[in-house]
Amino acid sequence: MLNSSHAVNVKSNNVDKQNYSPNMISIKRMHEWVYKENKQLSFVFVDYEVKNSEINVINDTAPIPIEHISWECLSIEAQGYGAIQKVGELVVNPKQTKRQFYEGFLTEYQKFRNKEESKHAKFSSTFLKDLDQIK
Repeated sequence: MLNSSHAVNVKSNNVDKQNYSPNMISIKRMHEWVYKENKQLSFVFVDYEVKNSEINVINDTAPIPIEHISWECLSIEAQGYGAIQKVGELVVNPKQTKRQFYEGFLTEYQKFRNKEESKHAKFSSTFLKDLDQIK
């Protein structure tokens, strides 16, 4: 916490490992903190390597407000209500407003919901097929 209304989350990446898309924050928590409570949320991204048991920081960023992170490098994936993940090289747009970020969020959230609904429809159809087999 930088102060009582500005949280900073550090996302680290070991460049020598095959990392998967890291969860940044749940969409529920992001919505509550940034939009309902009107607080600030920033991220620091750190790339590092481990050589001879020593950690060497290769690259790091200053705190980046969430609204400046482009949806080009973000996605919403399934965990609970959904989690924002960084899925590509970091793209920062310092001119993007909180409203523009939120509009992008709504677009991504609809994609997430469509994908989840499709996934659950396929999955639930197996239950109905199996019901026919149960005596």
